[in-house]
Amino acid sequence: MGQKVNKRELAGILDVSERSLTEWQAQGMPIEVNAGRGSSNQYDTALVVTWMVERAKAGGAKESARDRLDRIRANREELAFAKDLEEVVVAADLIERFDAMITAAKVELLNTLPDNLASELSARYGVEVDDQLIREPIEAILRKMADYDPDDDALSDGDSDEPDDSEAAAEDRD
Repeated sequence: MGQKVNKRELAGILDVSERSLTEWQAQGMPIEVNAGRGSSNQYDTALVVTWMVERAKAGGAKESARDRLDRIRANREELAFAKDLEEVVVAADLIERFDAMITAAKVELLNTLPDNLASELSARYGVEVDDQLIREPIEAILRKMADYDPDDDALSDGDSDEPDDSEAAAEDRD
C-alpha cells in the first residue's frame, strides 16, 4: 500500500497536470476514495504507479483525437524549425538540385570537354585529334550510369580490391 494523496499532490509526484490525471481516471486509473463532485479524491500512489506500469506494458492508452492533433502540430512546428535552421532538406528539393547538377555535368562531358580536350591535344602534340575519340567513351560511361540499378546485386560496389571479370579470367588461365 502506498501513500494516500490528493489530486494536486499526485500531479506533483508524477510531474503531470491535474487535467492529465482527470483523463487517466476516465481511462481506468484507480481512485482510492472517490469523494464526489467538488470534493478532493484520494489516490493510493502504489496502485496508481502499478496501473501506469501495466498501461505502459500494454502500449498505453489509445491516443485521443486532441492529443493526436497536438502531436501532429508539434511535429510540424519542429520540422519547420529544423528547415529554418537548415538541419533538414525536403527530398523533392534535393532531387531537383541533384537532377540539375547531373544535367549540367552531362552537358559539360558531352559538349564542352571533347571539343576543348581535342583542341588542346591537337595544339600540344601537333596532331589532329578527332573529338569523337573522346566523346564515345564518355557516352558509353553515361549510358552505363543511366542503367544503374541500386537494387541490382550483380553490379560491383566499386571496390578496387575485387577483380573485375577480365582479371578473374586471366587468373583462371594461369
